[in-house]
Amino acid sequence: MRSGEWQAPPTALYNQLGQGSVALFFMITSFLFFSKILDSRQKPVDWGQLWMSRLCRIAPLYFVVVAILFVLVGFLTNGTLSDSPAHLAKQVAHWLLFTTYAAPDLNGFAKTTLILAGVTWSLPYEWFFYLCLPVIAWSQGQKAPAAFHRAGLFFLLLFIAWKPQWQHLIAFAGGMLAAKLRSSQGVCAFATSRTGSFVATGALMLCFGLCDSIRHPAALPLLTLAFALIANGSHLFGSLTNPVSRLLGEFAYSIYLIHGLLLFSCFSLLMGNDKAAALSVQEHWLSVFALIPCVILLSYVSFRCVEVPGMRLAKPALQKLRTWRSSVEEAV
Repeated sequence: MRSGEWQAPPTALYNQLGQGSVALFFMITSFLFFSKILDSRQKPVDWGQLWMSRLCRIAPLYFVVVAILFVLVGFLTNGTLSDSPAHLAKQVAHWLLFTTYAAPDLNGFAKTTLILAGVTWSLPYEWFFYLCLPVIAWSQGQKAPAAFHRAGLFFLLLFIAWKPQWQHLIAFAGGMLAAKLRSSQGVCAFATSRTGSFVATGALMLCFGLCDSIRHPAALPLLTLAFALIANGSHLFGSLTNPVSRLLGEFAYSIYLIHGLLLFSCFSLLMGNDKAAALSVQEHWLSVFALIPCVILLSYVSFRCVEVPGMRLAKPALQKLRTWRSSVEEAV
């Protein structure tokens, strides 16, 4: 609002509350699904179910939020067409494809992505990780069905051509390392101890307090240390087993996608850019704190009304797809 530029904040804490949190999010993803691969010797992975569950987990809320984004842009551009229909259709397609290759401005509205606080950039990383899992399984000596393995190879090559940023790949690797450490009784015993919580908390404090960005040489090692301990039993003195913490964790995806809409609505639509830019530090933070209950309430509603029904669609949708495939194969 004040500088007209979307850039990293000047303090390590503010910056890492964004970058470091997303790195931990990537670690959670890789820990959960790499653990499935490691456990597949006893319980084989149902690859169709895995991919369908991810689609039904991520897509419904994303498309609802993007639909709201489209409506907002239409309102902010007074319902007039500023681009050619073909160009606008291309912009819409990029957004419907999770902004994998671009997050273009819609209908000439400058910095459209900031309406959502620019958060959609992380979703392509999530998708590529899921789609490359059959190759990751092969690297661990676990074989996926040939069709899924070939698809995984294709998406891995596509991911390499996409040129991902190295620090995000290291974050995924950190989650996989934490999954590997599950088999170490010594690591798990240390993680669940009081000392383990001290070490994990200290690593987080050092990263969030001293590392100015996720590119800092110490940032990802510190986050990986903290996450490996947390994933293997450290509860940070009970803070992660607290019912409120666990409830917030349930609808964290909604918070992630929705909070930008409320920030934009408050500072740009209600206050106006000029007034918001003139806020004092105290006024700024009072406004943000006032929005917190709204974010939590709206996120909980979206979790119950969009995310949960979407997740319940996974099994019946996969069953219908497999039934249709069987009927086609029989016909052929």
